[in-house]
Amino acid sequence: MANFGLPVEGIFPILWLLLGAIAISIALERSAYRKYLPGPIMVLIIPCTLANIGVLPAQSPVYDGISGIAIPVGVLLLLLKADIGEILRSSGKMLPPFLLAAVGVVLAIAIAGQFMQFENEGSLWALLSALFIGSVLNMVATAQAIQADETLVAAVLAANALLAPLYLAVLMLLMPSRLIGRLVGVAPGSSAGQFAAHGDTDAKARVKDGSRAPAPPLGALLALTYALGAFLAVDWIAAALGIQNYAILLVTLVAVAVPNLFPQIRSFLAGAREMGMIAMFLFIGAVSAQIDLGALGYSSLRVMLFSAMALAINLVFVVAIGRALKSDPHVLLLASLAGVGGPTSTAAVAAAQGREDLVTPGILCALLGVVVSTFVAVLLFQVLG
Repeated sequence: MANFGLPVEGIFPILWLLLGAIAISIALERSAYRKYLPGPIMVLIIPCTLANIGVLPAQSPVYDGISGIAIPVGVLLLLLKADIGEILRSSGKMLPPFLLAAVGVVLAIAIAGQFMQFENEGSLWALLSALFIGSVLNMVATAQAIQADETLVAAVLAANALLAPLYLAVLMLLMPSRLIGRLVGVAPGSSAGQFAAHGDTDAKARVKDGSRAPAPPLGALLALTYALGAFLAVDWIAAALGIQNYAILLVTLVAVAVPNLFPQIRSFLAGAREMGMIAMFLFIGAVSAQIDLGALGYSSLRVMLFSAMALAINLVFVVAIGRALKSDPHVLLLASLAGVGGPTSTAAVAAAQGREDLVTPGILCALLGVVVSTFVAVLLFQVLG
């Protein structure tokens, strides 16, 4: 379709529309309409619709610029709170099932791949591994590292927007189920009281990001300066080494190493999570604006069926893992959700089940997934050739 709207190099009008779409999406997520118009999926729908009716350009160097900087800066900001020491100390008995469930994700994707073939299956397997072990953050970072097709990325995002809540609902139904207890050999809830409280560990695990930062806007400005500076340094090193395609892996390494080696840095930075999420949403908006809706429908349906099959197979693995480890179904299923759902969903489900003692271990396992899954996904892509 010929573009009759913004010029392809109109950086400020394009950014204005993308940021407007993000603002609408966040507002919907906080409104009573979130059940009907979930915010994250609107970041896909609005720019894609605007591009397909010709308001936004279908292709633009602005999108390339956004993709080149939004992902690494978002990674650097969002991983400021990933405290490796706290993860290892406080994740307790949930860590082994989480790690085995992560292996099960890769195996489940490989098995599903025997039933459904894709032309770019290596990219699909890598993107889903990053998503189901870590988060959307890892999926988009992996997409940049392996230079995945924009239509495939959008299809995975669309499929996840529908499947992730469904998987969460299934796990919530199964957690108190006597059937799962019989399959695993352990009664649901039997681990209550075995996860010792760690004072204010939960608060530290959730925040550790600007709790004593200078008053606005200095704390936020320092956070953005840190992220941009680290990105520029890593980008220069990657270019010097001739590995620019994998610069995002170096960025992830730096994003984890710096706040863990120098934890005091967190005391000077504020608003990192919020700015990091905006950066990720900008990338998603830039990707969705380049999607042909006619091609996306069929592709999304196939990816959704493939993802659902992989999650179903993975759930069988999770139950087998629970039986082998004699894990409480509460601990076991929250460990699985830590990968597929991420920190927020894991904490919410743990609290809903009356297992506040599992909130911190769940958050910390989810953060570990965010730390490692990009590396796992890129390695899988390389192995598949």
